[in-house]
Amino acid sequence: MRYAAERKGLSSKMQKQQSLLKQFFSFSTATVASLMVFSLYSIVDGLFVARGVGEYAMSAVNLSVPFINLLFSIAVIFAVGTSTIIAFLLGQKNAQSANKLFSQNLVTLTAIGVTISVLVLVFTEPFALLLGANEATLEYTIPYLQGLAPFAVCFMISYNLEVLVKTDGRPRLALFTVCVGCFTNCVLDYLAIFHWDMGIWGAAAATGMSQLLTCVIYLTHFFGKHSIFRPVRFRMDWQIYRRLLPIGISDGLTELCNGLMIFLFNHTILRCVGTDGLVAYTIIAYANTLVINITMGVSQGTQPLISFQNGRGDGSAIGKLLRYGLRTMCGIAVVCFSALFLAAPVLVGVFLPDANPEMLAFATDAFRRYSLCYLPVGFNIYIAGFLTAMERPMSAVTISTGRGLILQGGILLLLAAIIGGNSIWFAPLLSELLCLVLSVIFLLRLKKSYETLSP
Repeated sequence: MRYAAERKGLSSKMQKQQSLLKQFFSFSTATVASLMVFSLYSIVDGLFVARGVGEYAMSAVNLSVPFINLLFSIAVIFAVGTSTIIAFLLGQKNAQSANKLFSQNLVTLTAIGVTISVLVLVFTEPFALLLGANEATLEYTIPYLQGLAPFAVCFMISYNLEVLVKTDGRPRLALFTVCVGCFTNCVLDYLAIFHWDMGIWGAAAATGMSQLLTCVIYLTHFFGKHSIFRPVRFRMDWQIYRRLLPIGISDGLTELCNGLMIFLFNHTILRCVGTDGLVAYTIIAYANTLVINITMGVSQGTQPLISFQNGRGDGSAIGKLLRYGLRTMCGIAVVCFSALFLAAPVLVGVFLPDANPEMLAFATDAFRRYSLCYLPVGFNIYIAGFLTAMERPMSAVTISTGRGLILQGGILLLLAAIIGGNSIWFAPLLSELLCLVLSVIFLLRLKKSYETLSP
C-alpha cells in the first residue's frame, strides 16, 4: 500500500495506450518549452551585456558558454541515466529502489558541483585563457566566471531536477519553474547592469541566483506529498553507475560537444577571422542553442515514455513513439531553418545595433550559411535519444560524439586549413549529413535485433 500511491501518477499517465500521442506531445512540448526558456539565460545575459557593457563583453559571455555546457552536460548525464532507470523501475513497480536512486543522484551532484566551484574560483585566470580569452576579452571573462562559479551546484541540480520532475509526471511544473527562473534572471540582469552598475559580474551573479531559486522550487516539490519518488535514506550503490552512466552519456555528450564546438569555433575564428568574427559567432551560437534545445526537448521529453514502455515490453507503443518523433523533427527542421534564414538580418541587428554595414553583412552571411545544418540536426539528436531510452548507449554515444565533435571538429579544421574564410560555416552541415547516415544504420539494426519493436 505504501508504494501504490507513489506509482499512481507516472503509471496512470503512461499505461493509457489510447492517449499515447497526447502523452508524446504533453511531455515533449513541456520539455521543449522548458529548454527554450532555459536557453534564454545565456541569451539574455548576452543581450543585456552587449547593450549595457559592450560587444567584447558579449563575446566574453560566449567564451564562458563551454563552462556552462560542462555543468549542464554533467547534469544531463545523471538526469537522463537516473530518469531512464527510475522510469524502468516504476514500470516494474519497484518504487523503493527508485527513491534510493533519486536520493543518491542528488548527493553525487552536490559533491561534484562544490568541487567544480572551488577549482574555477582558485584558477579563474588560467581557465579564462584556456577558454580563449585574449587582451580584448580577458578583463570581461574573469569577472563573468567569478560570478558563475559559486552557483555551479545550482546549475547542475536545477537542470537535473527539471528532467526528473517530468519523469515524476509533472511536466507543467517543470515549465512553470523554468519560466520563473528565466523571468527572475531577466529582472536581476537588468537591475545589476543598468541600475546597480555591477557590470558583467552582476549579469553572471543574476543568472546564478535565478538557478538557486529554481532549485528551491524543485526541492520543495520532491519533499512534498505529491511526488511519486522522493529523498530517502540510502547506501551508496556504486555499481548502479555501470548502468546509469552509459545510459546518460549520449545526451550528456550532446550538451558537452556543443560546448566543445563553441570552444573550437572560438579558437578557429580568432585565428582565421579575428575578434570581430567572434562577435558574429556569438550571435550564431545563441540561435544554435535554441535549435538544439528544441530538438533535445523532443528527445528528452519522450525518453521516459519510451523507457517505461520498454520496461513493459510494449514494442507497438515504442514504434509509435519513434514515428511521432521523426515526423515532429521534419516539421521542426523546416520551420527552424526557414525562420532563422529569413530573420538573420533582424536578429543580427538586435544584438549589434551600432555595428557598421560591413559587420552586419558579414554576420548575416555567416548566420545563413551556418543555419543549413538545422535541416538534418534534429533527426540525429532524436535517434540518439531514442537509442538511449532503449538502453543502446554505444550507438547513441557514437551518434552524439560524431555529430557534435569528431566529425564537425575534423571538418572544421580541414576547411580552415584548406579553404579558410567563410567556408568554416559549412562544417556543421557536412558533419550532420555524414552522421545521419550512421543514425539510420543504427536504427535499422535496432529494429532487426529488438524482438518486441514493431516495424
